[in-house]
Amino acid sequence: MTSTWQVVHRTDDGERVGYVTPATGDGRLVVPMTLAGTPAAGPLPVDAATALLTGTGLAVLARRWWCRLPDPLPAGVTDAGRPDEDWAWRPTVPVEVFPTEVRVRPEHPAPEERSALAVLPFPAADLLRPTAPT
Repeated sequence: MTSTWQVVHRTDDGERVGYVTPATGDGRLVVPMTLAGTPAAGPLPVDAATALLTGTGLAVLARRWWCRLPDPLPAGVTDAGRPDEDWAWRPTVPVEVFPTEVRVRPEHPAPEERSALAVLPFPAADLLRPTAPT
């Protein structure tokens, strides 16, 4: 997390649901960021960004994300922070999200990939995409 990012917590249970980062110098607009460090939406007023994250911040992560990975992903843990040029964009799902890293697995793993994970540094904004790259 960078020094300009602010953690957003749900008010009812204190669960961390994302971050906001300034989009403008005056601080009136911020970008809501998922716990993985990917944009959840474009620039919004602070109240709207916070409401978006508290309402859907965790749900946004619980879907398909695209990540460049080897095929097949080797068993164990693979550092995917610097993808090789020959790695393809593959559909993945987040498994664990920490303030320092994001762990993903193939969405539909081949039998040999069932014990495989890929680790991305936080924020993973350049490494995870919500839609298939073209």
